[in-house]
Amino acid sequence: MKKNVFLLIVAICMMGSFSLMAQETEKKKEIKDWMHAVAYKKDGTTFEGYLKNITPALYGSYHLPDASDSTMIFTKGNKLFERTTRIPNSEIDSMVTWYDDKPDLKFKWESRPANFAFGGSKPFVMEHPVMLLLLYKGKKVRGYLSSHPLYGFKYFFMLDDMPYAMAFMKPFQKFNERRRKTLLDTFYMYPEMEAYIKTLTKEEVKGNPFCVLKKLDEILSINN
Repeated sequence: MKKNVFLLIVAICMMGSFSLMAQETEKKKEIKDWMHAVAYKKDGTTFEGYLKNITPALYGSYHLPDASDSTMIFTKGNKLFERTTRIPNSEIDSMVTWYDDKPDLKFKWESRPANFAFGGSKPFVMEHPVMLLLLYKGKKVRGYLSSHPLYGFKYFFMLDDMPYAMAFMKPFQKFNERRRKTLLDTFYMYPEMEAYIKTLTKEEVKGNPFCVLKKLDEILSINN
């Protein structure tokens, strides 16, 4: 179920003219429904395997990286009692994943601190770096997707000088005046964003989830 929701969100973002970061990786084996991954570590080394993190609510169900994972667990195959390799998120710079039955659809993840609270609320920063799915890469701004067992999927943004990625919107959430206020509270440090957010329509948000980040990137690129 989570895999299907994840792929649906990615598809919506791609329809908004966003593309995933793809990297070529040699195809060696096929295991259905497990995420094949290559982790690029901060020390310059790499590790390839299949993600074997287990969904807490569904014991035995292998799942996508989410905010509760402080460590990525890998296996080389799907044999019973096969040895696993654990790599803390803090040691990973980025990771590329794909499903063997969809080898051309690759996802890039970046290990970053993340705040799951929306603007105007008390920060809720995870104690460990979170594997964030990169869905938007501008000149100054990056946009991500992540999920939390309690708070569900959320979109994030981050600039190079920010201490952590900030949540700014939820997928499939109806854009109303309350959500507009959340955006105003989130981007209050950028006065040029106020007029844009005040005129933003639900159709624009639905058709392009990262339109707000695109506008912020344009503003920052002009000013710098």
